[in-house]
Order: sequence, then C-alpha cells, then structure tokens
Amino acid sequence: MKIGFFTDRFYPQVDGVAVSVDIFAKELIKLGHEVVIFCPQSAGPKRQDPSYVVRFRSIPSFWYEGHRDTMPFNNSNIELVKSYDFDVIHIHTPAQIGLLGIRVAKEDDIPLVITHHTDIDQYTRVYKKVMLGVLVAILLAPALIKETGHYKEILPNLKPRKSIKKWNRKLIIESVGLLYKNCDRVIVPSQKMKLSLKEYGYNRPVEIIPTGIDLEEARLGSSIDARKKFAIPKDSPLLLSVGRLGKEKNIQLILKSMPKILADSPQTKLLIVGDGPYAEDLKQLAGRLGINQSVVFAGMQNRATTFACFSAADVFCFASVTDTQGLVLNEAGIKSKPTVYIDEGISPVAVDGVSALKAKNTVASFAKACLKLIKHPDLAKKYGKKANQLTHTIRSEEHNV
Repeated sequence: MKIGFFTDRFYPQVDGVAVSVDIFAKELIKLGHEVVIFCPQSAGPKRQDPSYVVRFRSIPSFWYEGHRDTMPFNNSNIELVKSYDFDVIHIHTPAQIGLLGIRVAKEDDIPLVITHHTDIDQYTRVYKKVMLGVLVAILLAPALIKETGHYKEILPNLKPRKSIKKWNRKLIIESVGLLYKNCDRVIVPSQKMKLSLKEYGYNRPVEIIPTGIDLEEARLGSSIDARKKFAIPKDSPLLLSVGRLGKEKNIQLILKSMPKILADSPQTKLLIVGDGPYAEDLKQLAGRLGINQSVVFAGMQNRATTFACFSAADVFCFASVTDTQGLVLNEAGIKSKPTVYIDEGISPVAVDGVSALKAKNTVASFAKACLKLIKHPDLAKKYGKKANQLTHTIRSEEHNV
C-alpha cells in the first residue's frame, strides 16, 4: 500500500507529533508499505533525510516559536503529491501541509485518515499568538481545500463573545470538528483525546492507537553511564524530565518544587533532557530559585543517551497538562521507572498508587509526591516494575485496536 503522511511538525523539531510520525512511518515500511512524509523545510543546512521525506519551502512562524510555516498550494506541489498516486492519505496536523493532503484526497477520491495529536484549545491558552494563526487557518481552510460551503457554518462563530476564551474555544471546536467530518477515519493516541473529540462535535467511530516504542532503540543506551556523563553522583537521588522545553510542558513547576525537595533531601539532583523556546527562561528561573547546583540542563540528546538517562533516574517527573499521549511516560515505563504526574488519562502506564503518583498542579503537592518516592526506594521500585508490565500490556493491546 502507498501511504502519504502530511505533517507540519517533523525533525529536526522534536515533539510528540514528530516522534509519532517517524515511528509510525518506519513501522509501516517494515511491514512492506511505501510511505512518503510531506513536511516543512528545516532551518539551517540542508538535512540528509531518508528518501521518503519530501520537504516544502518554509519560513519561521510568527505565531509559534520554533514552528515553520508553509504555503504549499501552488500547482507544482499539488501535481507532485498527486503523482505518487496514494492509496491512503494520512493527516497528522490540521495546518498548511495537512490541508494540502485533505485537498488532494478529496480531489482524487483517496481515503483520508487523520490523527488528532494536538489539543489546539490548550495551546492557544498558553501561546496567545497561536490563536491568530488558528484564526487565519480557519478563514483560509475552506478555500484551500475547495469546500467553500463550510463558510456557512464557520462564519457565525466569528461573532465576538464576552469571554475571549469561550470565543476561542467555540471557534476552534466548531472549525476542527467540521474539518474532521471530511475524514474517513480518525485516530487518537489516548483515551483523553477520544473524549476531547466529543467536544469537537465528532461522534463517528474513533480508533485509539498509541504510539509504540522501538525496543531496539530503547536498548541502545545500555552501554552509556548517564550519571558519569552529566557529573551526577551515584548516591544522589535523581529526578528526570524529558521533553521539549516549552512553556506548556510546565517544567517550571518541577523547578519550583526543587527547593522543597532539597530541604528534605539535599543530595537530590534534577536532570532535564531536551531543548526548546523556553530553555533560557527555565535556566533563569533555576538561578532565581538558587538551585543551579542541583539542576543539570542536558540539552537535546540522541535517543541512546536519552534512554540511558531513564535508566539512571530514580523518578520520572511529568508536569505537563497539555500533552495528548505523553510518549515519555511509556519510555519511563519501559525502563521500569515510577512517575510523578498531574494530568489524568494520557497514558495507561501512569496509574496512581500502582505505577505512579498523581500530584496536583501545585508546588507543595508535586514536591510531596517526589519526596515520597525518593524516601521510599522500595515503593519506587515496586511502581517501576508495574510501569514496565503495563507498558508491555499496552503494546500487546495496540495490535487489537
């Protein structure tokens, strides 16, 4: 089968969408399918991409730092996509390149699948300028996909409301829901996102397909001593955060929890793996809190080193409330690490009182949960073992979805 993936987020940008697209494409190729990924051109020197990656010209986004905007709707790009004669088109982002995929699918009567990766409403609450980009996309989308009849349903929602948040939410829900109704199948990565689609007015069947873990990749870090690499003493309790350093990831809460944790466990260290637009703000926050000696900002690391960091850690910290599947929760689980988390329903691996501890979105609550696992290593080991078991259970159940 020949499958076209359309995404506005891909490497070298590292986030849940990029990782999911990459893993999904590689696994389909292993099964004998032909996959082509259409994505934005990256900044800087030209990348040595696999032959199945096709990039469109892009510019830095005004709406969202680190994002790349494209406008791929010229005739040559449309003809290029059509020349592949796809059996299925799979959309991973409802933005410019995603809209191109929708247009080609509709014009050539190709089955259309979309994965609902991102909680757009939550993103617009954290990044105010994103709503401007969403508004532009909403206004242009019907014309770009040649469904101008959609304007009859979209335009009434442009009427201002007393609450800007309610106006944003209503506009996003109605517009995205309308877009998804054009699809033959909708996939979500978690139960949380399945429930959110009901708010988008989408009531058709939804497939829950979590992103899997490459076990061979997870084993790559077995020969790396992460504690030695980042100068972390062997006897220091180690908290770990892995992910994009964006404001929406709520890593600032983990940092703000550290003074309380250090007051009770002075030798504790926090290792933060990842990079992003909020990195400097987080480093400055660590300085203001006086915890620089207890925090290591490791920056972006390759997959082998990242898994080595999971192996070295005692507790994985996940403070995000905007994630839609929390891939890193599964990665922590595969390395038998317990998690302190906040958001419910993003991963069956994180079960409060079984494989993890659920905290409130407050410094006191998050610090208390971390300290409980630090002070009770037997409990942490028990939870980590269960997390590993749950991760393997999820993997086997995915094939039955």
